[in-house]
Amino acid sequence: MSRRSLLITCEHAGNYVPNNYRYLFLGSEPVLESHRGYDIGAGEVAQFLADSLKLPLYVHMVSRLLVDVNRSKFNPELYSDYSRGLDSVVKKFLIKRYYTAYRQPVYEWIKEHARKTDSVAHFSIHSFTPMLNGEVRTADIGLLYDEKRKQEVDLAQALEAQLKAYLPQMIIKHNYPYKGTADGFTTHLRKEFKGENYMGLEIEVNQKYHHRTEMQAIKEGLRLAIKSVMEPVKVA
Repeated sequence: MSRRSLLITCEHAGNYVPNNYRYLFLGSEPVLESHRGYDIGAGEVAQFLADSLKLPLYVHMVSRLLVDVNRSKFNPELYSDYSRGLDSVVKKFLIKRYYTAYRQPVYEWIKEHARKTDSVAHFSIHSFTPMLNGEVRTADIGLLYDEKRKQEVDLAQALEAQLKAYLPQMIIKHNYPYKGTADGFTTHLRKEFKGENYMGLEIEVNQKYHHRTEMQAIKEGLRLAIKSVMEPVKVA
């Protein structure tokens, strides 16, 4: 029987801004509270899945508007309009204090467990605003992955089948509302680990369900789906 290690992360779990940088956002507090400041509700979903499935969890609580840990260091969106003008020395500090401090432990965890098991299944939890630039997003849950990596395709298809069984009323789309190969943490990790050792799946939940009764059903459906998909293998 194959063995697989599971990991839950949430790169945009919070909108916290350390005291030294709060001046950057004076008068823009509503922006921090919006979908621009963080992935609304994603942290709660990640925490629920980790607790209920007894899985390791890594969450980042600092707002992406300060520094975005889900972007490569060369991405122009690494810093937002609020932080892009900071001195280069300050930016280097932000990278060390928040960016690397979050990403490196996740990388080390995957590296260690990929050695001990056949593979690591990494579920990165996100959420998306129901409308962007006047366009209504037409999905309730999005599954993002690399279509060229068979293991990720198989995992996404299996997860979709289970989600449809547990959440038949929900619209589930693949690589929506973003491409799974867009610049992000899972994309970076795919460059570090082979397909047979690492599967990175981003789960996107529509923010319109935040604070609605359906959210509990979504969380429970995701829990059951992940549990069902992983039952055929021995989880390390």
